[in-house]
Formats: sequence, C-alpha cells, structure tokens
Amino acid sequence: MALAVVARLIYYATDSAVSPVLCAIALGILWRNLIGVGAWAEAGIEFASKTLLRIGIALIGLRLTLLVLADASLMAVPIVLACVTVALVSVLGLGRLLGVSQGMRHLLAAGTAICGCTAIIAVAPILRAQKADVGIALTCVVLFGSAAMMGYPWIAGAVFGSAAVPAGMFFGSSIHDTSQVVGAAMIYADHFDAPIAVAIAGLTKFMRTLGLLVLVPLAAFWMARKESAQATEGPRNLRREALPLFVIAFLGLVVLRTLGDSFTGDSSELLPKWQQLLALGQTASDWLLLCGIGAVGLGVTFSHLREAGWRPILLSFVAALLTGACGLALSYSLQ
Repeated sequence: MALAVVARLIYYATDSAVSPVLCAIALGILWRNLIGVGAWAEAGIEFASKTLLRIGIALIGLRLTLLVLADASLMAVPIVLACVTVALVSVLGLGRLLGVSQGMRHLLAAGTAICGCTAIIAVAPILRAQKADVGIALTCVVLFGSAAMMGYPWIAGAVFGSAAVPAGMFFGSSIHDTSQVVGAAMIYADHFDAPIAVAIAGLTKFMRTLGLLVLVPLAAFWMARKESAQATEGPRNLRREALPLFVIAFLGLVVLRTLGDSFTGDSSELLPKWQQLLALGQTASDWLLLCGIGAVGLGVTFSHLREAGWRPILLSFVAALLTGACGLALSYSLQ
C-alpha cells in the first residue's frame, strides 16, 4: 500500500507526466534488490500480488459491455493463436539448438506461450520438473515479462498512438503474466489517454490463459498415461488454473455493466447514480491494481539470474522478443 501511495504522489508531483504503475513497479524492484525485504513481509507481498491484484483485475469487467467483449474476442482470436504458436515453436526449437534441457524447454514454453508463472506452476508437477528448473523458469518469465511491461507501452504509443484496441491486444497477446499485461496497459492508458486498453488487454490475456485447457491434458497424457491418479488430479487443477474465480467475476461484471447500461440509459434519475457507481468501481480497481503491481515488483530478484546460466536466459529473451514482434505486427494489421 505504501508503494502505491508513493507512486500516486509522484504521479501528481510530476503533473501526470509519469505513470503511477511504472513508479510502483520500479520502486518495488529497486526496494527488493537494493534494500531487501524481510521474511515478515513475504505474506503481505503474496496477498497483494495475488488477492488484491486479482480483485482489481475482476473489477476491470465494469469497463466493458458484452458487445465490446464479443467484438474484441473475434479480433483477438487469430492474434492469440499466432502468438502462442510462435512462442511454442521458438522455445522448443531454439532451446534444442542451444542445448537447454528438455524439462526447462517445456517449462519456458508453457510460461511464454500461455500465462507466465501460472502455466509453469500448473505443468511443473505433471512434467516432474526439478525444483531448480522451476525456479529458473519463473525467474526468466518474471524478469522479461516485467521488462516488457515497462517497455511495450512506449512501443505501443509510437505504433498505435491512442488506438486502445490494437494496443490492448498487443499487450495481452505478447506479455507473459496477467499482472504484467494489466500493468503495461495501465501505463499506456495513463500516458496516451486510452483507458479502454486495460480491459481489452485483460480480455486478450484471458483468452491465452484458456490455453491451459489444452496444454495441461496434453502434458499429462505425454508424461503419465498409465497413472490413474494423475488422470483424475489433472482436470481438477486444470479447472482452477484455466478458469480461476477472478476471471469468472470479470465476466460477471461485464454482464452487470451491460444490464446496468440498458436499464439506466433512458433514466435521468438512475443514470447519474449508475455512473457514480462505475466511477467508484474504477477508482477501487486502479488502487488495488497499483498495490498489486507494486507487490509484483517486490518479487523481482536479479540475483536468481546468476543461478540460471546464459542459455535459458537467452532462450527466454529471444522467445519473448519473437512473440512480441508477432503480437505487434498482427495488432497493427487491425488499424
């Protein structure tokens, strides 16, 4: 919360010249790596980076209607499929050439193509991945995803200007983790006056997350065809990871926004109250996201790079670069 307040104060002090989200993530990274975080704070960081962030993401649903949701989904499907394909092919193919272990390749492929840390954690037990490999894969995804979160908004601004829909699809289709996607979209929205980009980016990212519905069963089939316990455990975890509660809440709030707009549209008495409620929801979402993004920054540790070696780092960087280039090019074609 303190990082969120400081980031917001910097935003006001600079006359809105610097995004509070960019400040929050930068302050979090600097604090973790220069000052350090005590063990007593880890539980709070975990709560902010997961629970608060997910509530904030769910509230983004109040910024969309079903019509916008349907239109954006149809445009996003081919972009998402292309980016997922590029990520998988680049990680698996280049990883083999670089001599990266098979387990590491599979973990990085899941994290780069689908949904970052969530995908890695979901497939690691099924792939029987070594703990060290899981840690290195998570570190690569967090570091390069965070770099994209801070760099891609400026690329989007240069390419798309204030065109929120292609910019949001670029973020959602090419950045690793949901928190990083939302952070990039918020930075872009703050600097280029395109608030709808946050909702479009979140929607596009949710479509990538649904790739777990395919990825996890395939991994389970490949690794453990003869183990009945794995067959029953996989789908239960799969439902939780591919369609978490905050995504369901997001969709429910989209429906609520649509119904609310329909019922209050012709009422001079109800419409101002409905608009006030929507404004309150957006304010709450912005603060929760700011707290969550700051906590994400507090989780970025550069020291883990020394443990990884150069091959997984190079592989993750090139795959992220190719996926981003694919997302940028296809999103640009929407203009």
